[in-house]
Amino acid sequence: MKRSLSCPLSQTDIAYLKEKAGHVKLMVEPMDQKSKQFGTGVQRIPMKFGDFLTSLQNKTGLYHYLTTQYSDDDDVPETFPPPTNALKDDFPLVPTLMGNLVLQQVNLWVGKSKEGSSSGLHHDFHDNLYCLLQGRKRFVLYPPSQSHHLHPHGKIKKVHPNGLISYEHNPVRSDGLNSYDAAKLKTSALKKRLSEVKSNSKSRPVDIKMAKKAYEEARKAFRALQGDAPDPDEADDADAILARLDALEKKNGASGEEEEWGGIGDSDAGDQGDQADEDPSSFSGVPTSVLHSHLNLPTTTSPPSASDPSTPSFISSLKSAGPPFIVNLSAGEMLYLPASWWHEVTSTSQSASDVHMAFNYWFHPPNALDKFALPYKDSVVWKHLRDEQRVAYSSKRGVKRKTEEKDAPITVTKPINKKKRLKL
Repeated sequence: MKRSLSCPLSQTDIAYLKEKAGHVKLMVEPMDQKSKQFGTGVQRIPMKFGDFLTSLQNKTGLYHYLTTQYSDDDDVPETFPPPTNALKDDFPLVPTLMGNLVLQQVNLWVGKSKEGSSSGLHHDFHDNLYCLLQGRKRFVLYPPSQSHHLHPHGKIKKVHPNGLISYEHNPVRSDGLNSYDAAKLKTSALKKRLSEVKSNSKSRPVDIKMAKKAYEEARKAFRALQGDAPDPDEADDADAILARLDALEKKNGASGEEEEWGGIGDSDAGDQGDQADEDPSSFSGVPTSVLHSHLNLPTTTSPPSASDPSTPSFISSLKSAGPPFIVNLSAGEMLYLPASWWHEVTSTSQSASDVHMAFNYWFHPPNALDKFALPYKDSVVWKHLRDEQRVAYSSKRGVKRKTEEKDAPITVTKPINKKKRLKL
């Protein structure tokens, strides 16, 4: 769904961003000079946000790209990675139109390219609300149902009804949780509920009995997954699990990191073989040059080699996948992209002196698609996670802003338009 909107980031002026967040340290990504695209695993460069913005004001040069940021510590949640951690007063925590989805991460994307720079074809593991603030973006989109034609690096185990792709090396449920974390979270949620029922003077004995039974059943299921010897250090701590869920996005491969993302709720337990040493599961083996050439799209990538024996196979696969959706975003428009939709993004500055800038929200994928108010089937788990998350964020922010969960009114300036370009 493409739609016009009021900007979610109240200020996009470079001078303002420098003043507000210029001191923040972050990592920027150089362009891979061979493929002429980002997201290829090129070593990132540490910079202050202000210095990075200054570098984009140079008239010439090889401009770097500000993309997803990750913590050096996998146990630390990065829901607000730099520089968004210094800009939290400039955007709502969760826009109203996203209902009760649980936030995974927000990101600011900034670069500069008059000719256009590509992300490569890949998919993410979360629902994406992508808001373009400056410049232009062209999205080439394939649904998860066509994954088998797109040469994913990972071996797909299942595509869930909501589209989320689960891989053989670490299968996940349709909400992105693995069985262990789901059981642990349910135990934590029901333990908290039992405590609340016991402390409520209006609770009847039957209420306490039912709450206790639900907790004991969940605890038994969790202990069964733990094995014969439960870890005494294993706490029913929803905050700790939520932190781990958020931090695991470090391994999703969408930014070109070489480590493999194991899915929401990935555990260090168990051997995952050589998967971490391979290309990220979520990236396609189809070169961007072949994709653009096949679709007759303007490109800055090096043309596909006629002598490469794999090129005909890639082209045949793209033909089998059928024509993609091609969506062109302008500043002030947003795109809602469900989890695991394959996309290749070409970012272009409006003019030679301008940057392209976007802001996005990633949400844990809903799997109760017919219920806006209750978007997750395992409502006990996800209500618990959402409540814990809101309490944690309110505490970190000090005084909760009255407008933090209210989105500015959306003004539709043109009809919703899904553009589908066919190759004739």
